[in-house]
Amino acid sequence: MRTNPLGSFVAADTPLSRIDARVKLLLLLVFTAGVFACQAAWAIVVWFALLALAMRAARVEWRSLVRAVRPVTVILLFTLLANALVLDGHGDITIAGPLGISTAGAVRGACAVLRIVLLAGFACAVSASTTPPEISDACVRLLRPLGAVGVPVADIGLVLSLALRFIPIVAEEYGRIQMAQRSRGVRFDKGGLFERVRVWASVLTPLVVGLFRRADSLAESMASRCYADGSSIEIPARGFCRSDWVLLIAGIVVTCSMVLTGIMGW
Repeated sequence: MRTNPLGSFVAADTPLSRIDARVKLLLLLVFTAGVFACQAAWAIVVWFALLALAMRAARVEWRSLVRAVRPVTVILLFTLLANALVLDGHGDITIAGPLGISTAGAVRGACAVLRIVLLAGFACAVSASTTPPEISDACVRLLRPLGAVGVPVADIGLVLSLALRFIPIVAEEYGRIQMAQRSRGVRFDKGGLFERVRVWASVLTPLVVGLFRRADSLAESMASRCYADGSSIEIPARGFCRSDWVLLIAGIVVTCSMVLTGIMGW
């Protein structure tokens, strides 16, 4: 088991890394729809069981999931409180005056937070077991039918690959700049609002400048290699093997069964 930054591939021969990238992307879309379509509380438990299997198959530690959702902790907390708190005096638990807590709202908010955590977990499992070129190539192949109506599928794949590649680069650059500022005695947890804005500007400004420099360097590198619109370098094609088909069909069947069970009220 290991940790990895969100959006980065960790080279290792894992059960999930041997699955075709197209299957993983399709299942990620199916699971995303299923997570939001299943409203029953028991479905959340089943989804977390499936997430545990996926993370074990990718050999990713749960700490990676914690790091993935840490940047949006404030949003998750706001989502929970926005659903749980009531101001009309009809809350199940009274806090002060008309302010109270709705039990049903708290459950609804908790389910919404858990759904977001589930999606982040499945995304971690996919990103840890799939290289950016494999993801972009899979997207190109899945979107290839749209090329018949003029959609620039190859360019979309390139943009997606570059975006995925820059996620860990941004995280690494941010950590390096923040560490450099700390070594100069900068404190990020001291001072008032304006002081903290000024301090964080000392990190964000060189970060943005550095990213623009990397982008310029990448553009020059692509131009020197005679890149043109529609150019692409694809991973050699391979059809789905038996394990790919089994996993894809099983994932779709499980998701549809859970959705239908929830609709029927079982």
